[in-house]
Amino acid sequence: MSSIITTIIAEVAAAADKDGQGDDPKAHALLLNSIQRLQLAAEKPPETAKRILYQPPTNAALRVAVELGLIDTVAARKDDPITAHQLAMQQSTEEILVIRVMRAITAMGLCNEPGPGIYSPNQVTRELATVGLRGGVKFLYDSFMPAAANIVKCLHQKEFSAPREARETPFFSANSATFFEWLKENPQQRTSFDSYMGINRKENPAWCEVFPITDQFSAGLREDPRSVLLVDVGGSHGHDLLKFKERYPGLPGRLILQDLPETINSLSGELSGIEKMAYNFYDHQPVNGARVYFFGAICHDWPDDDCVKFLSNTATAMERDYSTLLIRDLVVPETGASVRTAAKDIQMMSLFAGMERTESQWINLLSLCGLSLIKIWYSGNGAESVIEATVKH
Repeated sequence: MSSIITTIIAEVAAAADKDGQGDDPKAHALLLNSIQRLQLAAEKPPETAKRILYQPPTNAALRVAVELGLIDTVAARKDDPITAHQLAMQQSTEEILVIRVMRAITAMGLCNEPGPGIYSPNQVTRELATVGLRGGVKFLYDSFMPAAANIVKCLHQKEFSAPREARETPFFSANSATFFEWLKENPQQRTSFDSYMGINRKENPAWCEVFPITDQFSAGLREDPRSVLLVDVGGSHGHDLLKFKERYPGLPGRLILQDLPETINSLSGELSGIEKMAYNFYDHQPVNGARVYFFGAICHDWPDDDCVKFLSNTATAMERDYSTLLIRDLVVPETGASVRTAAKDIQMMSLFAGMERTESQWINLLSLCGLSLIKIWYSGNGAESVIEATVKH
């Protein structure tokens, strides 16, 4: 055993011990990073390359397993194994197809294989059978894989410069529609997308749990009933505003949810204590002098030119020395980004012509809008952070 591997094994053991002491996202991330480094150190270079090269077929196997209901059926058995023959009979498919697909599923560790053609669930199987992750498998595969097959062709056509608008993307090349047009035309994909976004909201801390609202805003808030505390721009169904209102019910000021007319009109029932306003962020921001303007996971869907347009519209409505802009989005490390973070950036480029940005890229983008970065409030678990900015002096 090489000295490098021995050293990393000791690091893994230390990281595992620290991770086991409590629910610390940073400690858990360190453990996963150490395990990844150990695998890379143990693998021979061709093994690493081939492991990565063969990820698309295994992803395809997972998509087929979800479509056939194999994951759900195995997960429902609790600790009772099920055979390939039983799966084939229940799902009205060929036994040999079940065996081949489940071979990939068990190889990835997504369920157990106690014997030839026999399967039993583990914790990952049960997680994949939840509505959110089942939707994630469908949505991510169906949206990205056709686009991925077109990346090289599209980049060749643009002489290897990144797409600058939605109709230049690999996604558009594959579907003859932008992502949002495609989502509108495919209600089943919309359902899968919404399910997956829902589980992400539950798993990750809310922005108002990352940003210290009480410390930053408890003093100086205006008591005038006409004053606006928070405007959620492009806030969809109001999930972030509802979470904020639940966590800070006593703060004075109006709460306003802004989105496109079709989204606002689709909201059923009342959002108690929240004003709904139809608004396109490419237009001038009609709400002036709010304490906070919030953009939640929006900027990464758009290239810089578009972000400058809609962020500038809000910047002009901000009151100097009072209004704050908060953006919930990923902040990519300048070096050492995780595989998932790097993959999300390629996904944003391929689907939207958007991008995940580093701190220096955020500073540059904000500057182009007449804004200054105050601080980045990191979530600590690799999830989205909160970027705080104000109008330049």
